[in-house]
Amino acid sequence: MIFRYILIGISSLMFLPVGFDKFLNFIEPPCTLMTEIPVVVWKFIGVLQIAAAVLLWFPTLSKYVAGFFLVFMLVITAVHLSQGTTDIAGSVFMAFLMALLVWNPSFLRRTK
Repeated sequence: MIFRYILIGISSLMFLPVGFDKFLNFIEPPCTLMTEIPVVVWKFIGVLQIAAAVLLWFPTLSKYVAGFFLVFMLVITAVHLSQGTTDIAGSVFMAFLMALLVWNPSFLRRTK
């Protein structure tokens, strides 16, 4: 159970700055798709990421949020690859974390 909270904590700590970056542009280097995506969509993605950082902590919602963002991160990775960009490490890592939360293996379910 503690591992589940560690995964949620890491995911939240990654979603928050990436979500706020969509509004403040402080992460360097910036996403290579930033100029390709319409501003409204870019800001909406930021809102979704900030919401995910909070909603992952709710036990009834965490699996749904993780499932949505698993698919979302895989799509973003595919878009990056189709555009010939290589800054996919964050989306691949987040997809992996979300997959663990959706799959919920035994080491995440362990209780005392």
